[in-house]
Amino acid sequence: MIQIRHKSTGAVLLALEADSLAGAKLSGAKLHGASLQGLDLRGAIINNADLRDADLRGANLAGATFNATALDGANAAHANFCGCDLTDCTLVGADFTEANFEKALFRYAKLTGANLSGANLQKTDMSMTDLRANLSTANLHGADLRAADMSGANLMGANLEEANLTDANLNLAVIARARMRGAIDKTGKHTAVVAAASGGGVKTAAKPIRPWWQFWG
Repeated sequence: MIQIRHKSTGAVLLALEADSLAGAKLSGAKLHGASLQGLDLRGAIINNADLRDADLRGANLAGATFNATALDGANAAHANFCGCDLTDCTLVGADFTEANFEKALFRYAKLTGANLSGANLQKTDMSMTDLRANLSTANLHGADLRAADMSGANLMGANLEEANLTDANLNLAVIARARMRGAIDKTGKHTAVVAAASGGGVKTAAKPIRPWWQFWG
């Protein structure tokens, strides 16, 4: 039997007749403040659950499904969310420092005030997501950021190469030292994106297209 306890009080929040939480069906579970640090939750189904303030540090959640789950205030630093479905989740103020979200799905998720510094967000679908968060040094290479709200976000030193920023809101976002090669800007064009070191607004300049005869010689 596995007992999931509260991280502070030790109270049993959920008891399962199982040897592992990998593939566990936890939809609707009330796990507010649960201690799940370092546990194996690969492929778990955790839809419409309450994981607010949970301790998920270093947990393996690869391929898990979290549709409409609340993870506000959770601490999931260094956790593995590779390939997870986090559609419509609330993750307000959560700590995802250096977590792995490669190829994860975040559509319509709310990450206001979340800490994603150093996180691996390669090829994630974060379209229409509230990303007013700390994304400093995060790897967003090839991410789908269409119509994402990144106003005021900290993208200092982030990798946005080949990311799709069509219709994204980057008003007052800090993008100093961000890598933007091959990115698609909010107008849908491949651009070189430049920002003042102080943060400021975002300036874009369309990449000139050369006539075909200039590619040789």
